[in-house]
Amino acid sequence: MVKHRLVLALVLLACLIAVPALADDRHDGRSDRDRVIVITHLDIIPTFVDQAQPLIEQFVVDSRSDPGVEAFIVVSWTPTTNHFQLIEVYRNQRAFDAHISLAHTIDFRTKLQAFIGAPYDERLYEAAGRF
Repeated sequence: MVKHRLVLALVLLACLIAVPALADDRHDGRSDRDRVIVITHLDIIPTFVDQAQPLIEQFVVDSRSDPGVEAFIVVSWTPTTNHFQLIEVYRNQRAFDAHISLAHTIDFRTKLQAFIGAPYDERLYEAAGRF
């Protein structure tokens, strides 16, 4: 039941972020289908949550000001407090590519490796049209 609530919350959040994407073309001439939506699943080893959480939170703060970032948030899976999801929306693929090459992203991923219990699970999505 808790897992279903998490999925529902993530779907709702994605819908809220994507509401402006219902139009094919925006007033600035960009297509909303250019957006890149990324969901990253982070499974932290339970004994390292206190060390990893500040690292994750700082990464979110640092990433929000990256060029082309439209949204960047972290959610946790209650009551499993060692599972986190990063939900990221980029203006386009170029903005995402720039973000992953920035020093603070590389530093975050390097430091996080000592704390994760599963591979870094980053999945890229794009708007699939009008639903």
